Amino acid sequence: MRNSILLFLASVSMLPSQAFEVSENVWDTLQATFHVGISGSAPSGDTWNAAFIRAMDDWSAVNAFQFVVANEYSDPCMDRDAGGSGNNVSGVDFTDNVCGAEFGESTLAVTRTSGPCLNSECSNGFTITEADIVFKNDADWDVYRGPVRFDGSVDFERVALHELGHALGLDHSSNDSAVMAPFVSDTDTLQSDDIAGVVSIYGGGESIATPVSNIYGLALVAPEESILSGPSDTTNLSGSLAASDNQLDGKPLDLYQYTVENDSTIDIQLSSSTFDPVLYLVRVSATQGAVPDSTFVDDNSGTGNNASINQIIQAGTYWIGVSSADVGAQGNYGVSIVSSTNNPSSSSTSFTSIYGVDVKVDPNSKIDGELGSGDALFNDRFLDLVQFDVTATSTVRVDLSSSAFDTDLVLVNVINQQVGSFVLQNDDFGSGTNSRIESTLPPGTYWLGITSFFSNESGDYSIDITLILP
Repeated sequence: MRNSILLFLASVSMLPSQAFEVSENVWDTLQATFHVGISGSAPSGDTWNAAFIRAMDDWSAVNAFQFVVANEYSDPCMDRDAGGSGNNVSGVDFTDNVCGAEFGESTLAVTRTSGPCLNSECSNGFTITEADIVFKNDADWDVYRGPVRFDGSVDFERVALHELGHALGLDHSSNDSAVMAPFVSDTDTLQSDDIAGVVSIYGGGESIATPVSNIYGLALVAPEESILSGPSDTTNLSGSLAASDNQLDGKPLDLYQYTVENDSTIDIQLSSSTFDPVLYLVRVSATQGAVPDSTFVDDNSGTGNNASINQIIQAGTYWIGVSSADVGAQGNYGVSIVSSTNNPSSSSTSFTSIYGVDVKVDPNSKIDGELGSGDALFNDRFLDLVQFDVTATSTVRVDLSSSAFDTDLVLVNVINQQVGSFVLQNDDFGSGTNSRIESTLPPGTYWLGITSFFSNESGDYSIDITLILP
């Protein structure tokens, strides 16, 4: 039996970037049943059960091992007091202690696994037949996505994701961006290091996908080779439409997310021998709204009834949708993607506003720029304006960082280029000179004002726009 402890640290430790670590204790089957019957809901309104099951599904989606849900309660401390090895039923709950022992001051959750030893001395580990997880009852739990909140609340789902990794046989990783790092961080989804670790134990399919959270509640994944950086990329994926998929007008829909790092020519071919395929390519903004000028649909441009999209596209985030022309269609399909670029770049459009200041229109979540003498002046400070849209009420975090100047960030709503009454400003966030604004924004058009705290400062800067999902 072993204890797996997740530490909550106020700041991220600077650990060397290494690979995953695998324990000597693993399941000898590719399936395990978890009894999930946690009562109650998070302050966000999400149930603890739903968050825990999502974490189980995230692991099951990236390797050959499958967690199976039993929707009934089983006490995770049953027969575990005084060093007991459990009752051969895996369970989860909030508890006041670790089955009789005290939680450590900085410990949020503990996973205990048990099973028969591999030799008489148990020196080669054991075969896991039971995994029980307890969460510290008096921690300030909630369920939310995105960066760690500074109010002290802890995201239950990312802690569950970490603990389930221990239940699978993973130890702490020294890669500080991994879910299996020994501390809570801004990471809230499985990373390549986590996936490589579990695949090294149980194997995985040819294409490993990472679930992507979204405002629509759709099943959306980023395939293993989802970053298209050029100058030439060729990737393939396969899948199957089923009745359990997302639904679009009564037709099943599979969704995949790809990131195109440079302006490119992209050629996508969708084929199926069992249904009439329909292909979607939609660029999405940092707030997950569709960009109208970069939305494409095709039914029969490929060979026979197959679908094809060939377009010159800007760098950004894209969702590829696979569906059918017929209601209720099911069956296998294949997708090939070829992307190429001759001159690596990321273009954007701009216009001159009624205030005489140029406004960059850039829907990407990461935007690089430079303050300089060619910019507009505002109170003797250089000023850049960036426009983005919000299509549904969303909590948005904007970070402005620069190593060249003391940043100052402004967020305003605009209607027909007229600045509205919604104005937020931040100079220094935390202990540095970078800036951050986080707010729940209603649908509309917004401008970001990028400037400096002191007069006539110039230099490179970077904007990161993060959608904070419940």
